[in-house]
Amino acid sequence: MPNQALQRGIELAEELRELAASLTRLEVSEDDVREALALARSMAAHLRGPERQRWYEQVESPVPDFDAPSAFHILSPVSGLMNPVAPPLVVERTQRPDGQPAVLGRTRLSSSYEGPPHGVHGGIVAALFDEVLGAAQGLAPPPGVTAKLEVRYRHLTPVDEDLRVEGWIVEQRDRRVFAEATCHAGETLTASATALFLRVDFEAVQAHMQARREQT
Repeated sequence: MPNQALQRGIELAEELRELAASLTRLEVSEDDVREALALARSMAAHLRGPERQRWYEQVESPVPDFDAPSAFHILSPVSGLMNPVAPPLVVERTQRPDGQPAVLGRTRLSSSYEGPPHGVHGGIVAALFDEVLGAAQGLAPPPGVTAKLEVRYRHLTPVDEDLRVEGWIVEQRDRRVFAEATCHAGETLTASATALFLRVDFEAVQAHMQARREQT
């Protein structure tokens, strides 16, 4: 996708997030909803075209590159700037106080992601952890896939507040990578997580899934 079209897509995704937040937060009249629905249907007519190749179909190797601004990041359902489902979570490399490499994610979740009163849905919190931990295990290539994720919910994770999710590797054993993460709202620890990742052959996965699609 050309850079200019990509930027317009990112801007469109942001507008769609705002629309979703308004739909879940505001009392809107039936007439206004009807008019908005008509506009949405009209807008959908402009988003027609051939199916875009996925990021892993456009590169020589389907291994995720956590340092490259690839479509893997742009389209992620958690951190993708061009995915209106994503909050989005902004992810960057950092260091822990002891100097250990880590990954830090920052976001602010609207009522679109609310579960308990005033709180982020637990499944969304788990998704934030999976995204940050996935990036963290990428600090020790080759990367893998999530095999196990355990979340401990310690406090309500509030909506409409700045959140920090930090992840780091604690151990590596052959194909297995063990990682941990925390989620904070201000100084409050709202949740923590542990995860196991398994390093895989992404080229073999790609070949297997292509063969599977051809059979269906």
